[in-house]
Amino acid sequence: MGRRKGVLWILMGIAVALAFVLSPSLQRVAHAVLQGFRFRRVLVVPYTFAMPQASLENLRRILGGDLAVEGADPRLVQTPEEAETLLGFRIRRLPGVEAFATLQVIPVTTVRWTVRLDHLREALHAVGADDVALPETLDGTAMTLTGGPVLLATLEHQGTPLGFLQAPLPALTMSPEGDVRPLAEATLRLMGMPAAEARRLANTVDWQTTLLLPVPLAAGMAVEVQPASLGGGREGTLFTFPTAATPSGELVAVRFLLWHDAEFLYGLGGPEVDPDRLLAWARSLR
Repeated sequence: MGRRKGVLWILMGIAVALAFVLSPSLQRVAHAVLQGFRFRRVLVVPYTFAMPQASLENLRRILGGDLAVEGADPRLVQTPEEAETLLGFRIRRLPGVEAFATLQVIPVTTVRWTVRLDHLREALHAVGADDVALPETLDGTAMTLTGGPVLLATLEHQGTPLGFLQAPLPALTMSPEGDVRPLAEATLRLMGMPAAEARRLANTVDWQTTLLLPVPLAAGMAVEVQPASLGGGREGTLFTFPTAATPSGELVAVRFLLWHDAEFLYGLGGPEVDPDRLLAWARSLR
């Protein structure tokens, strides 16, 4: 049971890093700078998070009044059928895995952000990002992000505990539509991304077709990120955390595969799991 809880903890930690699918905080809301088009690609960008806790508290104080959040608490359920009723979609199954150990449903969460340039500039100043140029036309822009519902589950295969995530790709809108690049650069800086990397991404990502998933890493945290081909034009990203800590303090190597199709985002991983086994499961998900 302890290892199962550890896998759920690891899975939820990764899901938090993949901000748009979980209950929002300031860092997660920052992803709402994307425009509302049909995404064809998910771009995962790990980076070293560099921001003192005092700055995070300042950001919440400065920008908190510009945000409106609607959502409900996660709910533990007993059966896949009960989960599917809450989710509104069919849970995909892994070949050879007959049952889930635990099932948790995170309901739909909607975040509305009304951009107030005076607040945004104050927030950028608080994190030392005064160099970000924001045109006056962005003032009053309304950003809306709708993510979820999300399935978080744990399971076992041949004694190996695993975590599984399934969630619809989010709906994202910007009203009125405009040049999202300055706002993208600003929000990436507010998430603690280094200046050069934030500017490069803001100006090179195709925001109309690409969903950007920044993955903040603590200083000194090691992670290997590899692209993974799943066939049929599908791409995935394989994360390897060489020394991830479980709640018990045990240090283990954790691998986690993230991929998507036209409708859903998926995640699957666990401690010391074979990467080839993860890829095989992803290719044969039913």
